[in-house]
Amino acid sequence: MKTIYMDSDFKCRTVGDGTLTAAETDFFDGKCDEFVEGYRFVPTGQCWTREDGAVFHGEMAAPWKPWQALDKAQREYERELVSQLQTENATLISDMAQMIDEVYRSDLEMMGI
Repeated sequence: MKTIYMDSDFKCRTVGDGTLTAAETDFFDGKCDEFVEGYRFVPTGQCWTREDGAVFHGEMAAPWKPWQALDKAQREYERELVSQLQTENATLISDMAQMIDEVYRSDLEMMGI
């Protein structure tokens, strides 16, 4: 669950400032801040009325910024995460290889080889 903060027009923010309403949702789990802040979120039990009079009842999440821009930001965020994980994996593999080599050399030494 991620805590988001909404203004009076239900536009999302990732950081509260004392004037925003907090809500928890899993809709934004794994999403970057730019993606979250491009959405409007209406919690369960509340409703938002659009300028043309259309009423939307919660739970509702919908982009208010161009979706293509939000998708682009999210994809870049995910590429960065993948790159970080690849770096971490390479480090772990290197560390494991070094540990295996140390154990192997220790075993050889104990066997007098």
